Amino acid sequence: MQLAVLLLQLLPVADALLLQPSVLPACRSPRKSPSLQKLLVQKSCINNRIHDNNLIELSSSATIISGRRSPSVALSDEKQTTMGLTESGQNKILFDDDDSSSKTGQYFWKWRNHDIFCEVRTPADISYSKSRPKVILLHGFGASTTYWRQTMEILQNEGFEVHALDLLGQGRSSKPYCRTRDDGPVKFPYKLYPTDPAVNIAAEEVTSPTSMGKNTNTKINYSINLWANMIDDYARHCCMDEVILMGNSLGSLVALSAATGDFIETPNNIDRENFFGYLAGNHLGEQSRVRGVCLFKCAVGLNSMNVLKNPSFSAVRRNVLKWVFEVLNKLIFDNEALLKFALNNIVTKELLRDALKSLYTYNPDQVDDELVDSFYYPAKFGGDGAIEAIRQIYTNDAGLTPMEITAKYPQIMNKLPIHLIWGDADVVTPIQGDVGHFYCDRVANNRCGKGMTTIDVVRGGHLLFDDNPLDTHNSLLRWINKRLM
Repeated sequence: MQLAVLLLQLLPVADALLLQPSVLPACRSPRKSPSLQKLLVQKSCINNRIHDNNLIELSSSATIISGRRSPSVALSDEKQTTMGLTESGQNKILFDDDDSSSKTGQYFWKWRNHDIFCEVRTPADISYSKSRPKVILLHGFGASTTYWRQTMEILQNEGFEVHALDLLGQGRSSKPYCRTRDDGPVKFPYKLYPTDPAVNIAAEEVTSPTSMGKNTNTKINYSINLWANMIDDYARHCCMDEVILMGNSLGSLVALSAATGDFIETPNNIDRENFFGYLAGNHLGEQSRVRGVCLFKCAVGLNSMNVLKNPSFSAVRRNVLKWVFEVLNKLIFDNEALLKFALNNIVTKELLRDALKSLYTYNPDQVDDELVDSFYYPAKFGGDGAIEAIRQIYTNDAGLTPMEITAKYPQIMNKLPIHLIWGDADVVTPIQGDVGHFYCDRVANNRCGKGMTTIDVVRGGHLLFDDNPLDTHNSLLRWINKRLM
């Protein structure tokens, strides 16, 4: 049973081994803000104060910003045609929230013959949102669009058009597997939970089948750059003019790769400046479409093996850790039979709920059935493709660290507004680790353009935007309004 708990906690937490010996003192949390009213967003004017120990203390002064809720505006016929997948290959909206004053659409977008699950929140005042950048949300390992639920609502109420995608191989998107036959779409019981407490009982009694993406018979090599390429193509598909990228953990690295164009492959060693991403542009006249990047903390790589790049490690320590990774991969993470046995016979909703609560250090009660199901069903019913995605994410090349991306693209990274929000009790990617230390030092010593990189620390764990949405979104909205608008 101890092995079961270990496996389960490792599955949704790809960078658990990032824990480093504490190099920074423990940070102090901000004062608790007033309660968030249903239609009001409490936006704290949080002042960053970088101390000599490279840590941030947050202070807040209350400024109320009213949420924008206008009469509902239906999606146009043209928008529906663009957004959905039909049998002929067009897009089709799966779910449309006609009861809210704003608009929600869920659909599959076809990318390289794979089904990518997308959720789009459109504010009621479409004319107002056209003057604002589009927002793309990028989840972390094993997650999906579901845990962005409060972030999407806040941004939608603030007048932003919000796009959240399930990365290929995760959530409800396709999970390719090259050694299985093409069985077509997969159905699984996925509950749609209403926001009105009065109808919660009815929701528990009714189970709505919702499609997952088709698991195609295709060989895929998962990487940060693969997902960045996907996001770049999605922005091009939607003809986005200006974009704010927001990522969590592994999704933060995807955002950095997309913003810099690092995913672009240059055959025959041709200068990459002759090629360009839709979002990143290049130095030959193609302008970047990225207005800013918000990182809800950032992982060190696709997996924990990038920790071996720590320059402070001695050769002995590096070799020992490398050996540990090789043993873990051979015995567990590269063992397809063991992973399949664990998911099919050991992982339960109760076990998963306990694992998720360990990531919600501020308010564990936020771990509800909707959140548990969003992790449980894709893993349980994703077939061999789900096992393959987990196996590759743990064992593939970890890619570049955030530090390497920054060093590789200084002209971009020194001019790009970047805001980090970190949970003070994050045990997966603690701010005392390598990545947190790098960004704290970067801000404290102004190693970028003046004020271009900022950090706020709030009370919360690894999934702070759902764990402590008030303080997290206070910090987010303050940065958007001050730096980007």
